[in-house]
Amino acid sequence: MDGSGKLLKSQTQIWQNFDVRCLAIPPHYGIEWQELTQQLITLIQQQLKLNNNREIYLCGESFGGCLALKLMEKMPNFFTKVILVNSASAFHQRPWLNFGTYITQIMPDFIYRNSTLLLLPFLAKIEALTMKERQRLLNVMTLLPPNIVSWRINLLEKFAINQHKLKQYEKEVLIIAGGEDKLLPSVEEATRLKSIFSQAKISILTHSGHCCLLEKNVDLCKIITES
Repeated sequence: MDGSGKLLKSQTQIWQNFDVRCLAIPPHYGIEWQELTQQLITLIQQQLKLNNNREIYLCGESFGGCLALKLMEKMPNFFTKVILVNSASAFHQRPWLNFGTYITQIMPDFIYRNSTLLLLPFLAKIEALTMKERQRLLNVMTLLPPNIVSWRINLLEKFAINQHKLKQYEKEVLIIAGGEDKLLPSVEEATRLKSIFSQAKISILTHSGHCCLLEKNVDLCKIITES
């Protein structure tokens, strides 16, 4: 969510088995999908200069799922495996979320910070998180500037995929969806995305919410290995 990797700390097996890189978007950003995608491609290519033979697993959660899909359009067959987790490509199916752009722009800072408590039950299945993870998520949500939240919502409103280009993607795609996602219709979106790719598998986490990677019973590394 904030690019720091703090919200992935509970996924200990991922850190032990992968050389993890998290994408941090500076708080002043207001660019469009094309430029954001191109800058990320440049970052990936810079990393590859250090080791050109490494396998690359691309994991995008929620907003990051949309960015991952944009990368797949631009770089077909580049990644060893792509993992999409509760992809926000389903955003258009929740029109009421569009009001977030307007609300975050006019809301005073002290009200905005306190409003994160109201959003928490939509983002996470509270009882599935340890107290430490609940606090970690709340801290990250509070620190996200309103202008960044507004910008991301605005990008999600404009998001569209080129199915013709994505159908050319021939590598493995793992689509993870929380069965109790209260923010987005992630299970339905997982089925739609699977129909696009030739090598796609779905993993439904029946009792998980939107921020499923924070949940104590979800092991991303195990899901990847078994899928």
